[in-house]
Amino acid sequence: MKMFITASLGVLLVASLAAADQYHHAPEYDHAPAKQIPIVHSESYSSHDGSYKFAYESGNGITAQEEGFVKNAGSKDHEVQVAHGSYSYTDPHGVPVSLSYVADENGFQVQGSHVPTPPPVPKELVDAYAKAASQPQSHDEPEYAQPAQQHGYSAY
Repeated sequence: MKMFITASLGVLLVASLAAADQYHHAPEYDHAPAKQIPIVHSESYSSHDGSYKFAYESGNGITAQEEGFVKNAGSKDHEVQVAHGSYSYTDPHGVPVSLSYVADENGFQVQGSHVPTPPPVPKELVDAYAKAASQPQSHDEPEYAQPAQQHGYSAY
């Protein structure tokens, strides 16, 4: 019985190793290795007050730039790190892509022609919202009957 358990464990170990070996190999792709792309321009600046600036351009046309500063510096509860910048590149289909952004107390806002945007609100809905907003607010709340005091006791 001991020999059977040992043999069974040995078979399971070999099967496990074979399965693990199958999953640990990197997949083989049929393409050329990536080439080195040089940085053709780079600049960087930072200051003790929290402001900074950087920009770079690569040999394949990728560009990026960003500037930042501390807004309301010195006001402990109102200090905000602000950054704004842009980057551009050409996608694999040859289409130029360009983005600009701001990050501040209102969050991260990005703009670019390829950034998805919601469809416009239909005119009928805009008109309906405007009409509803122009109507006086009605605060007619239903009146509920107050429970009668019983036995002559009063509430504290």
